[in-house]
Amino acid sequence: MALFEYIPARFFSILVSEKRELYVDALFVLRQAFKTELIIRREDLTAMLMGVLETSILQADFSEEAEEMGTGREEIEGISGKAHLLIRKLRDTGWIEIEYESGAFDENITIPDYAIAVINLLYDLSSERTKEYNSYVYATYAALRNSRENPDYLYQALQAAYQNTMKLVDELKLLFNNIKRYHQRIADKVDVNQLLEEHFDRYKEQIVDTIYYPLKTIDSVPRFKYSILSILNGWLLDEEIISSIVDQGIKRRIFKDETDGREETLTMINSIADTYDSIERMIAEIDEKHIEYTNASIDKIRYMMNSDRSAKGKLIALLKNMENRNIYEEMNQAVEAYHHRFADIQSLYDRVKRTVKNEGKPLPIKEKENNTELIQSFLEDVRKQYSNKKIDDYMERCFGERIEIDTEDFSISGSEDFILFLLGTIRGREKSAGYKVDFDLGNVDCQGFSLPKARFMKKRER
Repeated sequence: MALFEYIPARFFSILVSEKRELYVDALFVLRQAFKTELIIRREDLTAMLMGVLETSILQADFSEEAEEMGTGREEIEGISGKAHLLIRKLRDTGWIEIEYESGAFDENITIPDYAIAVINLLYDLSSERTKEYNSYVYATYAALRNSRENPDYLYQALQAAYQNTMKLVDELKLLFNNIKRYHQRIADKVDVNQLLEEHFDRYKEQIVDTIYYPLKTIDSVPRFKYSILSILNGWLLDEEIISSIVDQGIKRRIFKDETDGREETLTMINSIADTYDSIERMIAEIDEKHIEYTNASIDKIRYMMNSDRSAKGKLIALLKNMENRNIYEEMNQAVEAYHHRFADIQSLYDRVKRTVKNEGKPLPIKEKENNTELIQSFLEDVRKQYSNKKIDDYMERCFGERIEIDTEDFSISGSEDFILFLLGTIRGREKSAGYKVDFDLGNVDCQGFSLPKARFMKKRER
């Protein structure tokens, strides 16, 4: 049967019209109704279209469709009229059929099998969801193994194994072509982020994780191959099993007669066996193509990360190769570039010639000589600046009304107080001082200064 003897001639016309996006969205609403309802009423479908596609329907111009269907312009002014016109367009192009409910005038929507198949295909192509791998290798093995426990379903087991095997081959061929397609798309990517998104968000999720990884692990061919071949070889050697499969196919009116059934049965068994004998070569080619794509993707990412492809980067690359005579001549002809020099104040600068430093002779260590006169002179200057009276006045201020004070009681607000405190500790050892000092082990942190831990006590007056 020819295709358009089964599918209406205008079936695909809505997909090439100016409002194709609106029609596709309407088909997806129709698909949602098909998934949720057994009987789709026309009023319900109209309400769903108006609810989901309200903005798109209102903005669309249906004057051409109205003229084609002989509908007045006033009938398509509102959203309800446009939604009804949209349903009529789907009916006239063969996407839906309308029938009356028995005993009433209510209209119901039915969707032909070819229409729902195409709608599902369009939905799968437009959605971002990852395709699920159906474990065809294990499904083939499970169908053949379970036939031992259910000998009345030998034909169904063989048919399921054959269909899963053919689907596996199609999946592997599709995987191979998809890897080639991703490989070719590497050249179109001009940005590192685009390459990373292509590799990890698309290739890894849609190719590696869903198909390639299961084929190499849980649904690997070597894991089930020999069990499948063992079962099939046993069937070929068992005339009783072959006869049972043929009889079951004849009873289900799949085979015309015994000769036709036997031929079809042997063809399916041999086809499955031949496929599993040669399928590992196909997987090896897929592995090779996968490695090629991965290496090419990594090399392109590494190259783009290490090179500047902007106009600035290209100009820098040209200037770096100015010594090449061919490049210089090409640039000279293209942009009339000239080699020139100029003299300025910096031109008189004579670059220092650097020489290799040799390790010289070590300098002798000079012994430290104590200069008594220098030390005495320094102490005299200190005594002139910080007299005993100045130190005593400072200590009196710190004592206040108290007789004893500790290091923690001092307020050190700067270097001057720090010096006076240290000189006060030395002054406390002198007999002429009005106080004495007892030192303890350790230091005390006082306003950021590390001071010796000590107690200052006033001497009793005689």
